[in-house]
Amino acid sequence: MRRGSIIFCAALIALVASASAAQPLNQPKVSADEQKAAQAIAAATDSTAKLKAATDFVKKYPKSALRPQVARRLANHISSVKDTAQKVTLAHSYQEIFKEPSEQELIVPIAIEALTAAKRADDAFSLGTAHLAKNPDSLAVLVQLVATGTDEAKNKNGKFVAQSIQFDTHAIEMIQGNKKPADVDDAGWTSYQTVVLPSLYQSMGLLNLVSGDRAKARASYTKASELAPSDPYNFVMLAGIVNDEYQNEVKRYQGMPSGSSRDEELKKARALLDAVIDAYAHAIALSEGNAALQTVRQQYIQDFEAYYKYRHNNSTAGMQELIDKYKAPAKP
Repeated sequence: MRRGSIIFCAALIALVASASAAQPLNQPKVSADEQKAAQAIAAATDSTAKLKAATDFVKKYPKSALRPQVARRLANHISSVKDTAQKVTLAHSYQEIFKEPSEQELIVPIAIEALTAAKRADDAFSLGTAHLAKNPDSLAVLVQLVATGTDEAKNKNGKFVAQSIQFDTHAIEMIQGNKKPADVDDAGWTSYQTVVLPSLYQSMGLLNLVSGDRAKARASYTKASELAPSDPYNFVMLAGIVNDEYQNEVKRYQGMPSGSSRDEELKKARALLDAVIDAYAHAIALSEGNAALQTVRQQYIQDFEAYYKYRHNNSTAGMQELIDKYKAPAKP
């Protein structure tokens, strides 16, 4: 499950939402030749021709009123390229043509995504951190670096975990603080708030888990589950984390002598077990039909039944009803 890819797509949508590829290049008042040169970029049938036309346009009309539209259109085109190696090359070429800060802001997240897909995480972080050194509030770059760092952590590479946590924290602060970037329209900002933000919390959960801070990991996955209550992944991770806490609590309880302290520890263990049961019910309900989660779902079903029966006098009465309670509503 490539959650990082989901984050990137949502962020990219937010950046390009206000500039459809079909938008005509005739709003500003420019000369006919200037208009024709800009249209030649849009009309070019392949990426190489588009880059050449863009280079010619910028050289001849460096201060053109059409330049922002041309730059955004070309970035949009590059983002749609499927071949990873070609996308990396195109993004680099774009950076050599369009060097204004606002133009770089468009292409750097795309370049980072392409470098990540090309298994060049070091280059992706080098490019991203260099950009952030000059533009610390570049939200799209922050988000894409978090996606890259999260993917690397999933692949057992913890090299970027600490940096990714910092970037994730800043991105969350910006979105929750309603610090909308100037180049993001209202629809794009809604995407950041409803799609990107829960994904950032989900990534924070994994990053903190990898770094060994299980308390923060649990808090992050809990927040992600509140923001995206139909996402099974958050509850799958929460169930595992809370179950580990429960197992540790049981060990503490079993190692204590009889007395009031041990009785209090038993209450804590039971409360944790109830939390485990609830998280399992969520995970089982929401992962139904999700092919990527079927192996863990089957294991959770076994554990869930054993825990549920333990807490209900060896009865399964009400167990299926608890699962059904958390199933996502059927789509009309």
